[in-house]
Amino acid sequence: MPHNETTALSGTITHVFAHRFTLEAEGSTHLADLGPKGAEAFSLSPGLPVTLEGERRPSEIKVTRIETAGRKPVEIEHKKPNHAPGHKHADVPADVNVVIAAAKKAGWEPKGEPRQKPKHFEVLARQGQDAWTELHVDFAGTIYKQKPADAEKWSLAA
Repeated sequence: MPHNETTALSGTITHVFAHRFTLEAEGSTHLADLGPKGAEAFSLSPGLPVTLEGERRPSEIKVTRIETAGRKPVEIEHKKPNHAPGHKHADVPADVNVVIAAAKKAGWEPKGEPRQKPKHFEVLARQGQDAWTELHVDFAGTIYKQKPADAEKWSLAA
């Protein structure tokens, strides 16, 4: 997982979209994300001057701290996505055969080649005539996530 640089900005909120907002700062517009819990702890409104710190991602700034005059600063923790509570990736080498065997053992019929990611494989599979599903399987063979397959991503014909 790439490490993203930390940034600090002071500016004015221009637009609010639930827990995301745009910030005019340093002559540019920046998209920032508080996350749902952060938005509960710090109310956003256009025209509000704020100072924030966060992790700059390719698409936005994940805000880790935000403040404005007259309010206490708010620290925000962003949970890592896509993993069941308590799931830890096993420190074993990647082996596509282990992943396919795990999917089959769990009653899934894999289709095509699994796609390797840094700590898991994505496997297109289904059970019987059910809908296609994307499985996330760690290198030890644990299926820790299942979601409906994206037809475009997996090139599924309608």
